[in-house]
Amino acid sequence: MSPVRPLAVGADLGSTTIKVGILDEHGRLTRVESEPAPPLAGAGHLREGDAEAYAAAAEGLLRSVARGVPPGTPLGLATQRSSFTLWDRRDGLPRFPLVSWQDRRAAAWCDRHRTLEPEVVRRTGLALSAHYVGPKLAAMQEEDPTFRAALHDGDHALGTLETYLAWRWSGGGRHESDLTVAARTAMLDLTTGDWSTELLERFGVPATVLPSVVSTEREAIPFDDALRLTATLSDQAAAALAVFDPRCTSALVNLGTGAFVLRPTDDAALRRPGYLLAPILAIGQDAARYALEGTVNGAGPAVDSCGPAPTDLSEDDPTPEGYAVPDRAGLGSPYWRPEIGLTLSSGAEELPAQDRRRIVLEGLLFRVRQILEELCEDGLPERIVLAGGLLRDPAVAPGLAALLARPVEVLLEPESGLVGASRLAAGLDPYAASTTENVEPGPRGHYLPEKFGSWLSWLEQLLSR
Repeated sequence: MSPVRPLAVGADLGSTTIKVGILDEHGRLTRVESEPAPPLAGAGHLREGDAEAYAAAAEGLLRSVARGVPPGTPLGLATQRSSFTLWDRRDGLPRFPLVSWQDRRAAAWCDRHRTLEPEVVRRTGLALSAHYVGPKLAAMQEEDPTFRAALHDGDHALGTLETYLAWRWSGGGRHESDLTVAARTAMLDLTTGDWSTELLERFGVPATVLPSVVSTEREAIPFDDALRLTATLSDQAAAALAVFDPRCTSALVNLGTGAFVLRPTDDAALRRPGYLLAPILAIGQDAARYALEGTVNGAGPAVDSCGPAPTDLSEDDPTPEGYAVPDRAGLGSPYWRPEIGLTLSSGAEELPAQDRRRIVLEGLLFRVRQILEELCEDGLPERIVLAGGLLRDPAVAPGLAALLARPVEVLLEPESGLVGASRLAAGLDPYAASTTENVEPGPRGHYLPEKFGSWLSWLEQLLSR
């Protein structure tokens, strides 16, 4: 039997882990390898890393996995959103740290410029948040005259991780960002698909320091002899494209460090108050696909902080007065209240760890239902697909099915981001028709639909304080 031919390579440039896998000619992901990403440092709101060390780690893993693939094999990158660095155009070396998307040094700046938010929402589909590049650049210029000078001197280039890697691999010849990543900077106008002159002025950012905005499938850039970079996109976009079934309505619930609920749309003008809209695929110069997005910040660490899995989810509620906000990194969609983190109702803090874990997990499931209902005003979609590391807890999928009173599907391919990126790199439709497991409502969590209403009332009281 002849060996299976590699079709493409995919890489997922995560915040904590870098992953690389090979897509074979049958569309299966094989030989997935990973290694920890270089750690971040910083106290308080600061979260910084080393861009050169990150690039070296990614390149080392790519070389290891790609050993033996045919020369010129296509490569697709799925990358974390909103992490950026500033490097010298003359030697390609970063002159400042890699600033993580988790960094919130711009929180005070955003609070002082809250009147800017309607314009940010209208142009970018995002909230005015310290997680995004534009506000960070504004705040960093106020705090550091050296950074401000470098941003404006014409000798430096700014970009997210995929932009920096493309610059390195092209010998400085290509300064480009895919639309799906550029859109997470809060500086890109979704209507034009390019940088917003008005927002650049508000944030004090010169257009000359920014990359050009390109399609997801791009003109190839060689990496060593084995690989050609032919597609780049954000990690959430790659995962969503791999599971969004074009034949029916669907939603992706990705439950990891953060929890994200994504619903696809072709309408770039669609807005839901308190929710995000972002491109998930840029096709040529004039077409794109989008997704509405709701976020639960820091959901995974919030659940795990109360004790290890599995969660004891029974048919009847042993703690009917126990409620939780599971957004450990600040309450996300649709409220955007960074001062409200992981919160338990009165008395719940004194309960045993397993009870607290169940209450926080309930809060996460309630947040997911709330987001799904507000993103899908015409009723829940035909398919609700679950992915992410929290699904290792066997209470999660049955609990959500019970809460929604309908089946949900658990994605059995754990690396949907790699699948989406590698399929796009190979020139295939990103939808992979991956195998899922259907989970029907059962007795576990039977009480959750009724408790959802009382949780909403408790949350309203918390927000009004």
